[in-house]
Amino acid sequence: MLGVRRLAAARSIAARAVLAAGPSTQTASSLLQTVATPRQKSTSVVNATSARTSPRWAPARGLTFEDHHYDGMPVTPSTVAEGLQLENAERCPFLSEVKHTIEQDLIQDQSANVASADPEVATNGMRSIIAGCLQNVLNRLKAEERYREFRYLKRSVGSHPEVLWQMPSAQGQGDSVVKTVVNWCSNDYLNMGHHPAVLQAMQNTLAEQGAGAGGTRNISGSNVLHVELEAELANLSGTENALLFQSCYTANLGVFEGLHASLGDKTMIFSDQENHASLVQGIRNTRLPKRIFRHNDVGHLEELLRAAPDDHHKVVVFETVYSMSGTRAPLADLMALCKEHGAMTVVDEVHAVGLYGPHGAGVLEEEGFLGQADIVTGTLGKAFGTTGGYVAANHDIIDVIRSTAPSFIFTTSMSPVMAAGALASVQTVRSDSRDRRQMLATANWLKSRMLEEGIPLMSAETHIMPVLVGDGNTCKAMADHLLEQGIYVQPINFPSVPKGEELLRFTASPRHTDAHCNQLLSVLKDLCAKHGLLRAPRNAAATPQPTSDGAHACICVRRQGDCTTDSCPALMRATA
Repeated sequence: MLGVRRLAAARSIAARAVLAAGPSTQTASSLLQTVATPRQKSTSVVNATSARTSPRWAPARGLTFEDHHYDGMPVTPSTVAEGLQLENAERCPFLSEVKHTIEQDLIQDQSANVASADPEVATNGMRSIIAGCLQNVLNRLKAEERYREFRYLKRSVGSHPEVLWQMPSAQGQGDSVVKTVVNWCSNDYLNMGHHPAVLQAMQNTLAEQGAGAGGTRNISGSNVLHVELEAELANLSGTENALLFQSCYTANLGVFEGLHASLGDKTMIFSDQENHASLVQGIRNTRLPKRIFRHNDVGHLEELLRAAPDDHHKVVVFETVYSMSGTRAPLADLMALCKEHGAMTVVDEVHAVGLYGPHGAGVLEEEGFLGQADIVTGTLGKAFGTTGGYVAANHDIIDVIRSTAPSFIFTTSMSPVMAAGALASVQTVRSDSRDRRQMLATANWLKSRMLEEGIPLMSAETHIMPVLVGDGNTCKAMADHLLEQGIYVQPINFPSVPKGEELLRFTASPRHTDAHCNQLLSVLKDLCAKHGLLRAPRNAAATPQPTSDGAHACICVRRQGDCTTDSCPALMRATA
């Protein structure tokens, strides 16, 4: 019995390998036909083409989620062999880049093993093919300078933005070296991860309740702190209710799982070209018709909405602050257009919540639209300095997501320790704007100086400071040089950004000093000059000037004019 099971497993691996290679790979297909049970070698053939084109799964009454994983489920080991992608993932820019077929020489080398009547030998042969495919993906990523390398850091309370970088030892021999560097790419924008109120709340809860939640929200994992935090987030967002997730990635997935369950197939989704991968994946998972509008192009969105079928629900999805380009959504125009066409709005405030608006509720609050978006998603892992994500909406929408979204139902709930810290953080940020104002002032000062020095700043609209490099190898080399000088910033390469738009993404904090800022400007300007990236200085219209009441003019591209100290999203350091 064990031998039969191993042989069945080998046949399954073989089927997936053929799917990965594609119908044209005749050698692999013929090999597959030989992997059969000992009694039925000549008749047990897997039809790779029919598996690839099997009909879309449709829910059936009385089935559990586990039952849906039937033999013909359209999953290809494009998820392993071509990057191990799911069906239709060829549309993903990353996976389309790493696609490849199984190499013929590898198949020939293992042909005898795969054809063996010995289950152990056949299984090992197919495993060798899969291992070779995986290695091909890694080799290609390294050859194209797109292999991801992590920097290992240690944060110390009270030392932000300085962190300890554990430098790898030469040739992996001997002890590693630790060096202090200044972190210029942290998403803990306000350093709330080190705030005394946050740390105390977490320590108290850890002592009282222990570390974990104990289960999913449905099975013993719903905690009173979850309810308190959800109520706080709903109040912050101006909505009736909110729902916690382990991350905003899963929160965004959950939104579209809920929408698909309630709106059905006659729904069309309209998505901004620069939307985050979590939104893109959530939309893709619905398999609903979608239209992509050019980034922040309200006119293009209007064209697409007018062309949509009248009997379709329309859902418009966009972010308020875009994390790579540093641009800001034309919120008033988008909201007006969606209202005109009766479209539901899904607004991602991940990089805005905690930073914009009088109480840190985000761009929706700052521009007077708090509570007017149908669905708002946000994170607790950036400006609030902890971990987790959330969806804020009316009671019915939250109830549908809570009841239908697998990304919410089938996962352990947030630790009460983290919930306590997040609750303390949200309450502190809402009531005290000093760190928020200082961070924005520092970012504004840096942006104006970058423009003056000719550093190729892509956008001056938000607190995010993306410096355009335009080449992956150069981008990595610049980041490495900056790190040697004690400045840590991570290069942003494809697939996070399109090829030719590689960049260095800088973020400030309330704790970056004048010395930190001046060092960054000096080293970065010299580095840009070395690589021929400097532009003509821009300091006339871009630099904020004091007004009669002591405020400063915005340098934001779309937000011209004088702002008050309390609401300006781009303050000068001097006003903080």
